[in-house]
Amino acid sequence: MFKCCIFDLDGTLLNTITTITHYIEITLGAHGLRGTDEDEIVGYVGNGAKNLIWQVLRARDIDDPDFFATFYREYSDAYDEAPSYLTRPYDGICELLSELSEKGIKLAVLSNKPDFATRSIIDTFFGGLFDVVHGGREGIPLKPAPDGIFGILSELGVKGEECCYIGDSEVDVKTGIAASLDGAVAVTWGFRKPEVLREAGAARLIDTVEELRSFILSGN
Repeated sequence: MFKCCIFDLDGTLLNTITTITHYIEITLGAHGLRGTDEDEIVGYVGNGAKNLIWQVLRARDIDDPDFFATFYREYSDAYDEAPSYLTRPYDGICELLSELSEKGIKLAVLSNKPDFATRSIIDTFFGGLFDVVHGGREGIPLKPAPDGIFGILSELGVKGEECCYIGDSEVDVKTGIAASLDGAVAVTWGFRKPEVLREAGAARLIDTVEELRSFILSGN
């Protein structure tokens, strides 16, 4: 059994794509720009909100740093007012987390989503189940840099070989590789197709929450 589990947020614990798309659509509409949908946005998520915004704007032939700053601020303000709107946990996730916590496994979240929104969403859906929650923070490189993983391991007082890292994207796969975590796995219910995860170097794919439970509790 692993002593610690570090989870990605979007696409792993929670389906947030409808929420993200909603706030992007609102901000685009405020500026009279072509709208969007989930099929477009799902391809942009994973590398943080700023990268998401740049891709949305460049797809509309906008590459103006000043406009980017305005758009990012408006999007962030709207999102932060109600970050849980239209978001839902994946089936079985709440039950899994409760069981792991009861068994004494330390739980953490590491997301590229801005820190305030990450903490707010986790508090809304999962209460006090997590021991450490970190979103994107100034001075800490975003995933796939391993810095966030190493920081959480230090905070929790566990070794890399005692930790399972769970994500749903190629960014998460690369993060696990960068942190040299043998317990890194990629789930297939999120925002990326299995072939994308395999191409990124995923050593193991997890298709169901029950399969994830068995992996964590067996330690391999």
